[in-house]
Amino acid sequence: MCARVLLLLSVTGLVLACETGPSSGDYEQAVMQDRVQRDMQMREKESVLPPGRREAFRGLNFYEVDPAYRYTVPLRRFETPDTVMIPESTGDLRPQQRVGEVTVPLPEGPEELVVFRGEGDTPRGRLWIPFADSTNRHATYKGGRYVDLTSTDSDSVVVDFNRAYNPTCAYNPDFACPLPPPENRIAVPVAAGEKRPTFGG
Repeated sequence: MCARVLLLLSVTGLVLACETGPSSGDYEQAVMQDRVQRDMQMREKESVLPPGRREAFRGLNFYEVDPAYRYTVPLRRFETPDTVMIPESTGDLRPQQRVGEVTVPLPEGPEELVVFRGEGDTPRGRLWIPFADSTNRHATYKGGRYVDLTSTDSDSVVVDFNRAYNPTCAYNPDFACPLPPPENRIAVPVAAGEKRPTFGG
């Protein structure tokens, strides 16, 4: 009977390994593929990099993929979404619709962040969070970063900081990029996603 129990436990362990291992590996591989694609797009002639800076571009930098920074959380929608004017990197203002809030359980503690939907700004019509954290300036772009949200079947969203990316103005200051509002400024580090790019010369 002990042999049968040991065999059952072994088989169960193999099944669990097949169920959890590949999914985690598949997730990491998908994130890495997206990163490679984004890096390649930056090197194309049609990229946002100005011609003079494109030659000095040495590639994108990222934190290691950490599934602990991927969250599926409820989206608490505002009863009456309002449109606010968010300052841009160029000093102008851009309308953004405040859709609701999410609470993300960061390793240092939960943080409440406001979710926006761009007003007439394709493809920014999807849900997104502009955020700043304590990694800005020394490790990530000084103006903060963005993370796009993925909706689930229920009224929840996936907030994946491994897919956080720099605004366009991090590569070309001629672009106008919305800056994170005060309510989305996080005091702790979000050690995930895109870091500052590397330029030579």
